[in-house]
Amino acid sequence: MADAASELQMRLAKVDVLSAEFVQTVTSGSGKNVQQGSGKLQIKRPNLFRMETKTPQETQIISDGKTLWFYDPFVQQVTAQWVKDAVNNTPFVLLTSNDHSHWHQYTVTQQADTFVLKPTLSTSNIKQFDIRVDVNGILRNFSTTEKDGQTNLYVLRNITNQTLSDSLFQFKPEKGIEVDDQRKK
Repeated sequence: MADAASELQMRLAKVDVLSAEFVQTVTSGSGKNVQQGSGKLQIKRPNLFRMETKTPQETQIISDGKTLWFYDPFVQQVTAQWVKDAVNNTPFVLLTSNDHSHWHQYTVTQQADTFVLKPTLSTSNIKQFDIRVDVNGILRNFSTTEKDGQTNLYVLRNITNQTLSDSLFQFKPEKGIEVDDQRKK
């Protein structure tokens, strides 16, 4: 039998395209519900990712395969990072990645359809990333647990596998948007 990391990669690779709505629940380290949210997730393998949170505050995380964009329309600011540099603190990138160097940044264990990823580097803000994906490669939910114990759970619904245009995964900052370009550093 394959190890947990290989099994997870194999399952995720079964679905090239995925669109879903999500409900997000943020829980404090003490277990108290802090916030509810919702939005849309779109994935296209390899390396294309778009996550739009609609409520309570609009944000976007977009990967064009090379750059990961974090956009906050409320403050009119976008942060750009190289995907390869963001994997340690933004494990969402792994949902579409075939790059073994990304996967080597985590240890992976499996319990049925749930895979638990823990960063190998102590500098990560993430304590744990859980992915629930069935044997057919359908992503059901995922969550991040930060070092302070706060958990962000994303439960997917209305999942489809219809073709997505590559243009969905492009981000071009409009005039007036402040760009914090971490790629130059």
